[in-house]
Formats: sequence, C-alpha cells, structure tokens
Amino acid sequence: MSTDSTSPESASTESASTESTNTDTTPTFSVVIPVGAVDAQLDEQLVALAHQDVTDPWELVISLNTDDTSHRSRLDRSIEQFVRLAGPAAPVVSIIDSSDHRSASHARNSGAQAATTPRLLFCDGDDIADKCWASTLLEALADFGAVGGFLEEELLAVQGQENWRPPATPGGNPSFLGHPYLVSANMAVRADVFAAAGGFDVGLTRGEDIAFSWAMLRNGVELGYRDDAVMHYRHRRGLRPMLKQHYLYGRGMSEILSRHGVPSDDGSKSLLKANGQKVEKQSLVHILRRGSIATGRVAGLVLERVRPAENTNDLMEENN
Repeated sequence: MSTDSTSPESASTESASTESTNTDTTPTFSVVIPVGAVDAQLDEQLVALAHQDVTDPWELVISLNTDDTSHRSRLDRSIEQFVRLAGPAAPVVSIIDSSDHRSASHARNSGAQAATTPRLLFCDGDDIADKCWASTLLEALADFGAVGGFLEEELLAVQGQENWRPPATPGGNPSFLGHPYLVSANMAVRADVFAAAGGFDVGLTRGEDIAFSWAMLRNGVELGYRDDAVMHYRHRRGLRPMLKQHYLYGRGMSEILSRHGVPSDDGSKSLLKANGQKVEKQSLVHILRRGSIATGRVAGLVLERVRPAENTNDLMEENN
C-alpha cells in the first residue's frame, strides 16, 4: 500500500452487504471505528451507536484491521443486527479492509480516507457511546475545527482497578507537557482539518493522538472540549498489561519529542521533562505506572538516538 506522509493512507473499500433504508440521502457526518477483533464488546458499541439521538443522515465506517476471515463473517452479522436496531434512521454502512498494516492509526486513517462527509467522528469498538455523544460533538464542531469529549471511566471499570490511573479527561482535554491533545476514542474533527494535519502518524509506537493534535495546533486549529459528549471508556484488565501499555506510551512520547518537539515557538523539546499528572492519592500502582512511563521515555530516547545512524547505514548499504 502506498503511503503519503502528508495525507492519510489509501485503503481498499468494500460496502457492507446490508444497507439502510436512507441510502438515497446524502450522509452529513461519518463515524469511524478501527476494529482489530469482532467480539461482544464491539456489539455493545454498535448497539449504542444504533440508538444515537441524531436526526441528520450519517455513515458508519468500520475499518477492519485483521485478515482473519472469521472476524469478517461475524462482522457482517453484527452489522445486520445494527441496521435492524437503528431502524429507518440507520446510517449507510461501509466496511473498509485496512488489514495490509496492523495498526490502529492506519485503520483510522483508512477509515477517514474512505469517509464521504466533511465531519469525522472517531471512537473505539470496545467502549460505549452515550446516546447524545454524536449530536453533542457535531454541535461543537460548529465552533471548533476539532473537539474532544468526556471519557467516563466508572461504568466499565474493572473491579479493584478503579483508582489505578488519573482521570483520562481531567475536566477537559488531557495535556502533555502543558499542551492539550484529543483522545481518538472520543473526538470529532472536520475532514479538511484532518487532512491538513496528515492524519495519525503510523510510525509512532504510541502517542499518535498527541502527535495528531499537536499537528493541528501547529496549523492554528483550536481544540474544543465538551464534557457532555460522553464515551464510557474501558481500560485494560490487569497490572502487567497496564504497565506494558504505559511503557509503550513513554516510548511514543520520546518519539514525538525527538522528531517534532512541542507545539511552541521556543524550539524546546523537553525530552525528559515530567508531565506532572496530578493524582488524588499516591499508591504503589501509581508509582509503578509512572515508573513504566519514565522507563519507556528513556528507552525511546535512546532508540531515537540510534535510529538516524541505522537509517544512514542502510542508505550507505543500498548505495554500495
């Protein structure tokens, strides 16, 4: 698949076998979901999306990021159920094959490229959208080029893990080193703004939300926030998976800072400056989580220092 660094990747597009009753009405916005596996959690999200309180016609773009044919078969059945639940207001549904590169960023970019509307809403397949989620984000897009919403973390909380992390959206969009960013699990962006920012960076280990948001900030886009655009957010289960996830977050943070710096004019990259997230009560888990991020940031910085030398050596070998 060809890739353009300044625009989202191309993708092969396949219309879903089941279409809604309003396919003759032009959609006005698109909901894009990257899907790596079709399971009961995705079915829950589809049920929630089927009951959105929107009145304008829309389209649902499922970016299927796996080549396992069993997932495609199950997805067809899930979409049939979704269309039945949505009834006459069901959106046009498209299934996009983004399996050529396993990456949530690539899947989102592929879905955004396949979308046919000027307004893009992004969510994940393992969360649950509130009934007013889409309508609230769409209302906010009238005033902002891109908008984030509230990630509610209690409904789907894992028992015993409720206080392991600081709030994902602490009264507004989260920030890294003082600069805000949107979370791709709950965001809306105008299609022209998305394209101008280059989509999500598939070359990052993690942190593509930060890089994408900072690209928009550099383009002069103001990032909005609506706490009534609610997405019920699901965290990973277990301590070891969480620590691995945060180590990878740290790797991605160093990649972003080494390659792009912060979105300001002072030229400072703040390579190892702590983010300083506030927590109400310190615990061993908080210490381990922060340690995982710090370890990832150091490892990422080292790997970024090695990367240019490796690229130079590869180029020299190609020329010999």
